[in-house]
Amino acid sequence: MPTFTYKGITEGGMPATGVVEAFDEIGAMEAARAQCRVVQEVKLVRERKNLLTMDITKPKAKLKNLAIMCSQFSIILKAGLPIGRAVALVADQTTDKYLKRVLSDASSDVAAGHGFADSLENKGESLPNMFIETVRSGEESGHLPEAFARLHTYYDKRSKVAAKVASALTYPIFVLIIAVIVVAVMMVMVIPSMTSMISSLGSEMPWVTQFLIDASSWLRQNILWVILVIALIVAGCKLYGRTESGKTVFALMKLKAPILGVVSVYSGAAEFANSMATLIAAGLPMPRAIQVTSRVLNNHVLSSEVSMMEVGLTEGKSLGECMGEAEHFPRTLIEMASVGERTGELEETLQTVGSFYDTETQRVTDRALSLLEPALLVLMAVFAGFIVIALYLPMFSMYASM
Repeated sequence: MPTFTYKGITEGGMPATGVVEAFDEIGAMEAARAQCRVVQEVKLVRERKNLLTMDITKPKAKLKNLAIMCSQFSIILKAGLPIGRAVALVADQTTDKYLKRVLSDASSDVAAGHGFADSLENKGESLPNMFIETVRSGEESGHLPEAFARLHTYYDKRSKVAAKVASALTYPIFVLIIAVIVVAVMMVMVIPSMTSMISSLGSEMPWVTQFLIDASSWLRQNILWVILVIALIVAGCKLYGRTESGKTVFALMKLKAPILGVVSVYSGAAEFANSMATLIAAGLPMPRAIQVTSRVLNNHVLSSEVSMMEVGLTEGKSLGECMGEAEHFPRTLIEMASVGERTGELEETLQTVGSFYDTETQRVTDRALSLLEPALLVLMAVFAGFIVIALYLPMFSMYASM
């Protein structure tokens, strides 16, 4: 539970300071009033972290660990244990350090009578909004075990799809890294060692060979500047990507990229359908479900389009009409959502469409990689062939002149 310091005035008119533990600032004010007549100031005590305990990157729970945690909550709560005891048990059992820390902090709040979702949200941690809102809906409706069961199904599906995509991308990324390393080593180490031998042949240097030698010499002399420029470009792209215009530009590039663009479109459609199906099943009203889903989507353009749907829903439009105004969602998703809404089976329809686009995401990813892998091999062969020809061409020229 968070710790607060307070300043106030006692019944006798003397200044007083102290420390209290409370769920939030309002609770800290109430706790401080029990110690002094007038509370003048309440401040949250920021936890200081040393280099050994601090998070180097922004903490984030893995999808697989979230699925396992939701399954544990569902089983424990169905067995009849109260939520406070369930949180403590799951915190002890989980092996994810981030989830263990969050649940351990939340268990004391829940034991004090506060809501589980409110406690998680109050921590300011990076738990998914969808998780928090579904838990809150389950608490308010009295169906928390069912809410965790739906979350387990959702995160288990997302983790499996993400694992398949990551597995498919491993080989081409590995090949690309090896190609870059090999070319760099040859340019910096191998070619300079052969330059003196090529020059000693005495024949006229072909332009291809001279170009390769000049490029290798320039790279050796400016290798630090090259690394610095590359680092600055990467840092600049990351900083620009945090701005609103940068997020939009990079998101559009992902959606419109040749070959891989369709992967981003289908992946976003699957995320939208699965998230909406889970949130609607949890009992969230349509505008709130749209609002949470917009924060779940990874692509900024798709997220913005979904966020705009909330305005249309509040104006009385149907979900199908709001989705029809989106530019980058597949027409199949829009038509199926409209049909499901008219027939009163939106949840089931979105679940079916979500499964369809999960399968399509895997299919188009495999297809894209089947085109990308030979392209990488051809590119490596072109570089290797160019270097080999450039190195051996002086020898062929010398033998031809003999």
